[in-house]
Amino acid sequence: MGKLIGQAVLVGAALFTISLLVRAVANTIVGASTRGPAPPPPDAGIWAVFASWVLLPAVIETPFVTYLVRRTNRERVSLALWIMLAIIFGGAWLLHGASPGTLGQACAFLLMAYMSWDWSRQAGRVAYGLAILSHAVWNGIGMAIHLAKHPPHPPG
Repeated sequence: MGKLIGQAVLVGAALFTISLLVRAVANTIVGASTRGPAPPPPDAGIWAVFASWVLLPAVIETPFVTYLVRRTNRERVSLALWIMLAIIFGGAWLLHGASPGTLGQACAFLLMAYMSWDWSRQAGRVAYGLAILSHAVWNGIGMAIHLAKHPPHPPG
């Protein structure tokens, strides 16, 4: 189990890297900065930012992805898996703004979906927790970088 948790954390870092790199390439091609994740409100406290930026997206979005891929054949890669991956990619892209910049998030969701399918083969329903952990790591890295660049101001 420890190996799978370590793998989930590394996948979370890979999700962040993929989403950032694809967005950077898309922005270079388009020639402008396109939409990515929205920053938290400047007056939000650290726990509110953590809950809304890290935990809620991971807990709300990820189970849908894992649920879809768990419905396909877990014994081998099948056409149904490829169709689910295409649906997840398209849905993630559309739901995150359908801009060139959000292609990075869609690519990251595609990787997360495939890893959920693989984890489901290895550990059954534990795949839900592993995918949520990966998503939380992905969002947590983004939050940490944002807070390092824009530290919150103390109230008052």
